[in-house]
Amino acid sequence: MEKLQTMMVADNLAAAQTAFLDGEEPFDAEMIYKIIDGLGVLNAPIASYFEMTQEQYDKTESDHKLTLLALTDKLSDLHDRILTNHVDGYVDQNQLNLTYNHENPYEDGRYNPEVDYHLVTYGLKVIGAVAAIDLSDLKAVLSKDALLSIGLASYALTHNA
Repeated sequence: MEKLQTMMVADNLAAAQTAFLDGEEPFDAEMIYKIIDGLGVLNAPIASYFEMTQEQYDKTESDHKLTLLALTDKLSDLHDRILTNHVDGYVDQNQLNLTYNHENPYEDGRYNPEVDYHLVTYGLKVIGAVAAIDLSDLKAVLSKDALLSIGLASYALTHNA
């Protein structure tokens, strides 16, 4: 993966947001899945997680940032998302910090694709900024739950929107 590819994809998504939300452009989840898989943070390809139960994920890989309450439900049914929203620290000292917050695209009981679209776009922008500098540092600090959330949001954007 090119060093700036993730940020370029995020920029393209940001530019296409209105067209997507207006139903004029499709969402290319496969492109997002390739980026996620290319980072090498998750133990398996992102597509393999959608049918996994929350309990399976919780016991095998979760870093426990996601709120997993319906353990027998599939991950693709999960409403909680973790947004990667900020990076700070010192690259030259291998001291990077990412901050996160919870998002819920189903907050009012109905699916709001704008929340997931923002989560994918903004998360990729922050992750891409770090990946462009040092991918090995990113792998050490990026939350698996946050990266899974980008995959879950992408999945929802193609199946629920």
